Amino acid sequence: MALIGNEGIQVSGFRKKSLRPVFHAGCLLTASLLSAALMISSGAFAQTAEPSQAEVALPVPPDVAEATARDLQSVARDAAPPTKPVENPVAAVERLVLPELPVADAKFDDIAPGKPAVAAIDPSPITDKPVELAQPAADAGALDLPEPPAVVVSVEVPKAVEPAAVTETVVSGVKPAESALRLDMDETRLRAMLEPSRTRYRLKPTEIDGFVAAYAAAEFRPFWLAEKGADVLLSPKVEALAAVLGAADQDGLDPVRLVSALPQTRKGAVPAEKRAEVDVQASLAAFLYARDARGGRLEPSRLSALMTPTLAIPAPGEVLDRLRAADARGVEGVLLAYQPQHAGYKALRKSLAKLREELSAPVLTGSVAGAEGAPHPTGTLPANWMEGAPLQPEKADPRVSMLRLRLGLSATANNLYDSELQNAVKAFQRANDLTPNARITPKTRAALENPNAPLTLADRKPDRHALLNAMLANMERWRWLPSDLGKLHVFVNVPDFQLKVMADGAVAHQARVIVGKPATQTPVFSDEMEHLIVNPSWGVPASILKKEFLPKMASDPDYAARRGFQVVRSGNSISIRQPPGERNALGFIKFIFPNQHAVYLHDTPNRSLFGNDVRAFSHGCVRVDKPFALAERLLAASTGQSEQQLRGLIGRGERMIKLTEKIPVHLTYFTVFVDETGTLQQRRDLYGHDARVKNALQL
Repeated sequence: MALIGNEGIQVSGFRKKSLRPVFHAGCLLTASLLSAALMISSGAFAQTAEPSQAEVALPVPPDVAEATARDLQSVARDAAPPTKPVENPVAAVERLVLPELPVADAKFDDIAPGKPAVAAIDPSPITDKPVELAQPAADAGALDLPEPPAVVVSVEVPKAVEPAAVTETVVSGVKPAESALRLDMDETRLRAMLEPSRTRYRLKPTEIDGFVAAYAAAEFRPFWLAEKGADVLLSPKVEALAAVLGAADQDGLDPVRLVSALPQTRKGAVPAEKRAEVDVQASLAAFLYARDARGGRLEPSRLSALMTPTLAIPAPGEVLDRLRAADARGVEGVLLAYQPQHAGYKALRKSLAKLREELSAPVLTGSVAGAEGAPHPTGTLPANWMEGAPLQPEKADPRVSMLRLRLGLSATANNLYDSELQNAVKAFQRANDLTPNARITPKTRAALENPNAPLTLADRKPDRHALLNAMLANMERWRWLPSDLGKLHVFVNVPDFQLKVMADGAVAHQARVIVGKPATQTPVFSDEMEHLIVNPSWGVPASILKKEFLPKMASDPDYAARRGFQVVRSGNSISIRQPPGERNALGFIKFIFPNQHAVYLHDTPNRSLFGNDVRAFSHGCVRVDKPFALAERLLAASTGQSEQQLRGLIGRGERMIKLTEKIPVHLTYFTVFVDETGTLQQRRDLYGHDARVKNALQL
């Protein structure tokens, strides 16, 4: 057996017939050592030699060995300056020998036989202190050579003093050296350790496969253990990981759940039989944080078939590789990078922290009824006090005095339904999710007669626990969006009834929209817009055909024809098409982003509905106010057609205009958000998605 490395050849024995080559090798070694000693004594290499701990042991016949030792001592003694102490020649030789360099990211099987491995050079500065490196295994890279006689002369090299421990650091772009430590674990044992997590943490089979692949790629070296002398300890990165997990509630995650996955004992040496288990526990905890941060706690489509975002859940190997490349100080940055980086999410995160501070402060009672409020003044009003004809603006009415009392305003002598009172009614309507039009409708009257109804949006603040839970539900939905929304993208917030075109993080265009009714909801998902169609025709969807058209056509055969629809019969099937025109349900233009829900953005002939504050009237598609202005903005980087040019195409047949680059479209659902002025906004949970998410998260 022999070991070939950068330093030489170590042979454990040879036959007599091979003595001559080895003798020559010994002679060569003698000459080399003499030359090295002379150069050391003159200080030629004192500042350039690379330190090494590698022992040089070559087979030398006894007579040659004795001569070598005598010659070395004699030459070193004669060449040394009289005023400078002589360095031990063996130590000098040791200091000159280059260290064995670690192979960069290469497995032994990847190195071609007979070819030297390419070494990764450590960028650390040269020092005079020898660096202790791990010795290679005795049979690593073994080659078949003739067996020499059992005569080996080796020189005892004093052990280098172990340097003091230094703070773990990482150089950007340089992967830390991998530990030689191996875990007592194989694929079967790893799968067995992760099996309970399928139930406890909803770990999927593909994710277990990911852990197996990650550890196998690392040759079952630990990700979280470090050797210190004879002991094996948890790396400082584990405490950094625990700190991040413990603060997970700042991002709306569950810190108790995440910390429970960590090793429970993190102090002292880790016993050999516990090392695999402890390392896997830390890896699992880190992955769970990254998965939760990217929205992996819930499966949106199981909450509603109309919530179908594509989640970007990281693979275990990706998370572990990034953490291996980081030092303890870099763990937080690696993990927080999995949280949404969008400005809207960060603003909501800041509002969450502020609200929690408010909740920890003493609660002050308000002027309205509620869990934290005082009795409402309506207790002094007669029953059914608002019955009768609607109030008329700027007209006197005896009920005005009671209405002013109800809304907390001072009485007036003329009892006019003036602008001050009208504005107070609008504020009341907004606070109770009613259309703010100052008209005393039956719903407004019922709310006014309810002593627990808030007067303004500010009066809803006492229910801050409900607001906090709504914030958490909305932060969860931010995780469903792609990490990159697109340099130019369309962002529709369904509960806000608004569309925004965002360019480089700024609002480039904004428009009111009409969304689906609660019975025919607008879905929540992301896709890419490919083209626009001017003068579109409309094929009535099967759902509308079945629920609306066929029942009406059964009682009125001319129902479709009178409205300009074309009925096409084919055997037992029937389809209905509406040709282009001003009566077309899609208006004069539609924006196509192919998707499983068959919805799109489009114009509408019924533009008066945009005047309503609550605009949920469609069958699921999104109707856009001023659609040609939107088209002009979206085509600016493609055809460059203006709104006027696009309008010039009306009535000239169906025209498709392709985008040179696809534009991301995000149909979102945020009931709590921070607007451009930094004000926290709340909207009604139109479709009940908040309730579904809160229930799933057990909020």
